[in-house]
Amino acid sequence: MKHLLRWSAVLRRQFGERVQKVSLDIGAGCPHRQGLRGGGCIFCDERGGGSGAFIQGISLREQVRKGIAGAWKHYGTRSIILYFQSYSATNLPLERFASALDEARDAAAALGANVRAISVSTRPDLLPEPVLNYLQELTENCQIWLELGVQTVDPRGLQWLRRGHGLDVVERALARLNKTRVQTCAHLIAGIPGEREDQLTRSALWLAERGVQALKFHPLHVLRGTPLEALYAAGRFEPLSREGYVERLVEALWELPDGIVLQRLTAGARPAQLVAPQWILDKESLERQIAARFIFMPPRQNSVR
Repeated sequence: MKHLLRWSAVLRRQFGERVQKVSLDIGAGCPHRQGLRGGGCIFCDERGGGSGAFIQGISLREQVRKGIAGAWKHYGTRSIILYFQSYSATNLPLERFASALDEARDAAAALGANVRAISVSTRPDLLPEPVLNYLQELTENCQIWLELGVQTVDPRGLQWLRRGHGLDVVERALARLNKTRVQTCAHLIAGIPGEREDQLTRSALWLAERGVQALKFHPLHVLRGTPLEALYAAGRFEPLSREGYVERLVEALWELPDGIVLQRLTAGARPAQLVAPQWILDKESLERQIAARFIFMPPRQNSVR
């Protein structure tokens, strides 16, 4: 019987306790933006998908301290993953990127935390060879994950999202990563206008066939200050309904081969930043609905395989 292989459970089995992500912002920016606050993909706000700590002037060491304190207070654990979440973390000279990782690890060690893994969020077109070699070296001491913002494997969808690269770039990036010990988690978005109803399934299978170890799923949602907000206000974009997202996601989950780790099933957003849809704020209830629908969903008769 198929089951959902959640990352939280995988980590607990590996390390014997809960492992909590500590989200970090090193202000790396993105070649697809004008500075930190403007431009970028159609859905991305000035925080670059993260906390906004850098533009608020919060030092990296303070971010680590707050994250470890939160993990202990809310979950009773000092086992953490240093998650370089905001913008495209590899959009820095190697020296600055490596210095930031070293500083975060040193800060965590000084506070008595156990760094179980390092996770780096970036784009498929931002994987220079020196950075990959550096990450490969780090795998000698802990798990290294690269979170790759793929979003869709539909070329039209990539263009609509204003990703600034084609599918060939994604394929080359995955081929290079497969030659390393760095583990890959790909992000996918559901609800891109004009996509096929089974596009999320098609994208997930395409990535699984090319060796990704994990996936994160998100519905396309509207944040304040983004180009997508202007389209939504003009009536030119309508987010998926809750039921529509659950249906597309569960179909994708059913088609995935065994062994793919699910790092995330839906989006997270701060209420003050979210424009629509409001249903993504009810994350716990949504995840219960997804799990229940998955359990009772019969195998599809018309597979996309």
